[in-house]
Amino acid sequence: MTYRTDQLNTTRLQNMEAHNCAVDESDYERIRPKIELLQRLAEAERSMYAIFDMHKGNYLLKSSEQQKLFGKALSDEHKNFDADLIYQNIHPDDLSFVLETDNLTYRFFASLPADEKKDYKLVYDFRIRNTEGNYLRYMHQVIILEQDKNGRSWLSLIISDLLPEQAANSKCQRRMINLKTGKLHFLTDEEKSNTEYLLTKRERQVLELIALGYDSKSISEKLFISVNTVNNHRQNILRKTRAENTTQALLYAKRLGII
Repeated sequence: MTYRTDQLNTTRLQNMEAHNCAVDESDYERIRPKIELLQRLAEAERSMYAIFDMHKGNYLLKSSEQQKLFGKALSDEHKNFDADLIYQNIHPDDLSFVLETDNLTYRFFASLPADEKKDYKLVYDFRIRNTEGNYLRYMHQVIILEQDKNGRSWLSLIISDLLPEQAANSKCQRRMINLKTGKLHFLTDEEKSNTEYLLTKRERQVLELIALGYDSKSISEKLFISVNTVNNHRQNILRKTRAENTTQALLYAKRLGII
């Protein structure tokens, strides 16, 4: 690890150690049916779901698909969450970004009033080595699933999606999205000023019309622009969302809260 990565990791460990929730065994019994339902849903859909317990520092749910992603860190031989194993599997070039995101997210949620913590979703992507030893880029969505009786964040739900192959070496991205308003919250001032990778208003309009089933000719007529301009927007959308086709672009944009 570099000096900066070491510092970020130290802060992460301090945050985890200090995060004690006002919960007892009755609280775990109360949420057990919800976890079992999510487990069945994850297995039925072959989705990558995980529930992280911020009080005990381990996973209460780890779908089989999620275990393939995180490997030994989530295997049955490790009954408790082994953060070091998971972080060791993250691509070295992405590790500082992930640690920084974790720390900024912790600070962001800690600053929110209790009744607003469930209103936000973190979406970020990075490369991680799977059980076959390959680095693949996944997009992770994180929401607060449960709070303790004092309103402190207790359980977080993590849903992961494999990104297109051409996204493998792209720059990591992150978004904090208000689920009620759809507005983006930037975790740093630098992100707020650098909107290079956001879709423009016109690109969002084109993508929204694509989602409604319009072809390029229909979009050009509706927006009063040429078909060539529409196709240029399509190419820009694919490039910015790092997608192979518009279906993937729509999924990516929706996950990021762009549309």
